[in-house]
Amino acid sequence: MNVYLRFVKTFQPLLATSRLNLISFDQESYDSIFATYQKEEIMSIFGHQNDEEYLLECTRYDGGFSTYNLTIQFFQLRLKSNDQVIGWAGYHSWAKQHQRAELFYSLKSDEYKQKGYMTEALEAILAFGKNQMQLRRIEAFVATDNIASNRMMAIFGFRKEATIKHRYQFGDDVDTDHMYSLFPNPEFQ
Repeated sequence: MNVYLRFVKTFQPLLATSRLNLISFDQESYDSIFATYQKEEIMSIFGHQNDEEYLLECTRYDGGFSTYNLTIQFFQLRLKSNDQVIGWAGYHSWAKQHQRAELFYSLKSDEYKQKGYMTEALEAILAFGKNQMQLRRIEAFVATDNIASNRMMAIFGFRKEATIKHRYQFGDDVDTDHMYSLFPNPEFQ
């Protein structure tokens, strides 16, 4: 049995859309992966194409995804047609006690963009946040110049609450972001 199939049989079940399998990852699954599997197997599970992607994953894991009051819940996006990893989406900065989390999403390459994959995935992931995670508030921070992601927020009914400078820094570059919110349950608006 290949590593991926062994992993899927061992870990949490998938969410599925018409074209995607969404594999669930949380702190517990990360701990188990890094304790159980070797480098090549880890690269296969995460769909890493090179050592640089693997080392970035190790750095993220070593830095810690969870603290005493924040954790993660996200999904690997795999095409049903060929099992190719095309991206990630889910929640970080999940404050369970406050029923709030920050949405994030990313596709691995431009070849997967503008094909509706992320819209398809987010529909399932936002429903999961509402129904399984019982989130009352979902936040998203989107660079002001990211036209596609700002449009995505509108598609799913997010409200722009603010524009924030220096929210994220990438090397010497800093973002100016729109802060969005979504209240999945209308009674909490």
